Amino acid sequence: MRTDNARVLVVGGGRHLQSELRRAHSGLRTVVLCRASGLGLVPEPAANDFVGVLPDDAPVSTWVAAARALRQVWRYERVAALAEIDQDKAAAIAQDAGLDYHAPELVEVVNDKHRMRAVLAQSGLTRVRAEMPTDADAAVAAAGRLGLPVVVKPNGGRGSAGVSIVRSPDEVRDAFALAARLGADVGEHGACLQVTPPMLEQFVAGPEFSVECFTIDGNHHVAAVTEKFVDERTHVEVGHLVPARVDPDAHELIVRYTESVLTALGVTWGVTHTEVILAPDGPEIVETHLRKAGDEILELVRDCTGWDLDAATVLQAGGGQVEAPPWDVDDARRGRHYQRCAAVWYAAADGPGTLVNVHGLDEVATAPDVRDARQLVATGAEVEALTSSLSRVVRVRTVGADPDATVSRAQAQVGRVRIEVVAR
Repeated sequence: MRTDNARVLVVGGGRHLQSELRRAHSGLRTVVLCRASGLGLVPEPAANDFVGVLPDDAPVSTWVAAARALRQVWRYERVAALAEIDQDKAAAIAQDAGLDYHAPELVEVVNDKHRMRAVLAQSGLTRVRAEMPTDADAAVAAAGRLGLPVVVKPNGGRGSAGVSIVRSPDEVRDAFALAARLGADVGEHGACLQVTPPMLEQFVAGPEFSVECFTIDGNHHVAAVTEKFVDERTHVEVGHLVPARVDPDAHELIVRYTESVLTALGVTWGVTHTEVILAPDGPEIVETHLRKAGDEILELVRDCTGWDLDAATVLQAGGGQVEAPPWDVDDARRGRHYQRCAAVWYAAADGPGTLVNVHGLDEVATAPDVRDARQLVATGAEVEALTSSLSRVVRVRTVGADPDATVSRAQAQVGRVRIEVVAR
């Protein structure tokens, strides 16, 4: 698409999506405003008209003032944030300039899990009660009111960092301390988008899924329902499968519930990643995000459906019109649009130490039906046992015609890899 002389302010990082944005729009020019810790995530910095860096702790008002100054020199017509961090700054900047972007209140609600539950409860879309105790004693009392088991986690966490399922009163204090510690781990590579307190919520039993959607002019289009596999001890995601192994009725139930959540929150455009649990009495939200899924899920979606949500994201971010996918809406709701299956599986080190080598990865990469086999942590880096998604060292992505065989193949191929670590 030609957009000669048009300019977009890109807020934050986005890695390869920044480069893809320029490639998708011939003639498009970009200026970037990012936090200091995210400068390394700005690819091809010289390809931008300007790259500005602010301290990580700069308030939103400073970002808005900096964006105003930038617009005086490099007048931009759109604001985009191609990663989750600093979406609040992008929303404030766009509102100040009178440009289209997510409403600041929507970004605030989505990034505040406790507040999100309160908003959705008003629409009857969540039955889970949650509290935000101020200290460990209050957390013990809150757990008693909510009823064990409870989930303890940072209110603004990501990557499953600091999440604990507490089944005994004796475990509450340690779980609260962990959530508080990781709630202060902020930044581009941190556990949280901003300093955030712990929260407690009722535990919901059931299989976990994510729903990948793309919204065009207020209409939510489902791309896939993804089956999630989590480590029982840490609750960290260790694998994903598209399509999820559910019957058409359950698929439709999950999709329609997600559509209702997005509508209630006020999502009118863009890619979203929504995590849900299918409880015995119906779907229940875990969280939703105004960004693409991580963990190679979009690659699984593309393998299974042919829809490239990254391409749709950069097309929309640059002002292009994204066409609705070619399948029937009701067919997609019932999961009749998948062309094949795809899975990804992860492995972490057994314990802390220095990563010396990853053995067998080259052989796995050439195995039949393996789409990608990759080392995620640099050799020589410090690693740990599985505690968050950042702990994972290796991933393998597979495709196939049968969901059971496809995910089993991904697990088996990961099992062929040996992670060599020298203990600390």
